[in-house]
Amino acid sequence: MATDLRAKIVGVFHPMSHAALDIEPMRIAGLEIPRGDGLSKSQRINAVLDGLSEKEIARLALKLAQERGDVALDEAGRKVLEADEPPLTRITRRDVARVFGEDLAGEADLLELVGRYFVISDPFEEAFGGSGRSLRDKIDRHMVRNPGDWSVEFLFGEIGAFDCSRARFAAMLRDAVHPLARSGEAQLQTVAALNKVLARDGYELAVDGDESGHPIYAFRPIVRGVEGRPKNLIFASRGPKPELGFADAINNDIVILSGEESCLVYDRPITAANGLLWLELVTWWSEQASGGDAASLGKRLQESLASDAERKVFATYFKAYRTSLGDALPALLPQVYLHYDPAVVKTLRHRLSLPRQRMDFLLLLPGRQRIVIEVDGKHHFSEAEKPSLKVYSEMVSADRELRLAGYEVYRFGANELVGDGAEKVMHDFFDKLFRLHRVIMG
Repeated sequence: MATDLRAKIVGVFHPMSHAALDIEPMRIAGLEIPRGDGLSKSQRINAVLDGLSEKEIARLALKLAQERGDVALDEAGRKVLEADEPPLTRITRRDVARVFGEDLAGEADLLELVGRYFVISDPFEEAFGGSGRSLRDKIDRHMVRNPGDWSVEFLFGEIGAFDCSRARFAAMLRDAVHPLARSGEAQLQTVAALNKVLARDGYELAVDGDESGHPIYAFRPIVRGVEGRPKNLIFASRGPKPELGFADAINNDIVILSGEESCLVYDRPITAANGLLWLELVTWWSEQASGGDAASLGKRLQESLASDAERKVFATYFKAYRTSLGDALPALLPQVYLHYDPAVVKTLRHRLSLPRQRMDFLLLLPGRQRIVIEVDGKHHFSEAEKPSLKVYSEMVSADRELRLAGYEVYRFGANELVGDGAEKVMHDFFDKLFRLHRVIMG
């Protein structure tokens, strides 16, 4: 599969002139083709591909496919990226088709829906009036003008839906249950029936927002996430706890009353489909800080880090994954408030403060997954410089509560994150974490 994909990419670049190879690959994919006297175009192209991993070649294919509108190249790239993930089997796809019966699009335009993801017509033929023999014409004849001639199962066989990438199949499903296709009870019943089928392969359609009061569904792996949507992320704390108030208590909109300089508050919607991406955080920061960029945001976040070990986690994360994950890089948020007592809590004598006020790091991943990373120094296990079972018990008790709420908690001893082996420790951890949660590089 990877060899075939490589050949397809060479086939895209090879018709270009040497001069175009100096410009176009960089414009399309940020790829610099080496120059060299006496090198053929194939040698120049292969010299770059030799330095890329299989996944990096697949991501390059997706960029080229998007530029060219090349469905075959897009499919080849996606299948490589999906190779290590649980498949959506032909049996499941067949049973999905049977849920729809003879009606895939509902109230939507069937030809438009299918044509969005599959090649069903020949532009050259259409330019000359068409012959009536294209797949588009057949779908129109047997499913639009004469409903019932073809079942959705037969349609899937004709368009290649049984063998296409999971991403393409999922996108078609999302559109088939969109409110423009199905609404009200029809939408709910269809989604419930589809989820019974999809669950066998570990997937589901889950609510990921709404449009005009109607639920919008996303296709995702079935995971145990945290219920509810994150809002009002208070993070990057570098000083005294700020005082908060409600700008609108009904909508849970907060405002910083004092101590604004000591933390950041991200208050934009965070979807279950994406989690919170670094790109989204940078966009928000550019508006908050009057044109601030990724570099200035990184500097501001680093100011909240309290130890060499925390700084090592932060630096290694971006060094290792900023390029490889690109726009899919999840935001690594430092010093995030989990529980929030009033700033004056220490003056209140009638109750104790909430435990674990802040988390060292938080990742908000797709599928409502919240990953807590804690860097443990001696204060996590001791009190007044002496080992303390009380302190340790409070910590593990708080961990239990977080896990029961759906969070994942990973702890590192501070000594793991300093010295020559620290980067390898972090690489191994994040590589496995991203594979577990199917964070796809691209």
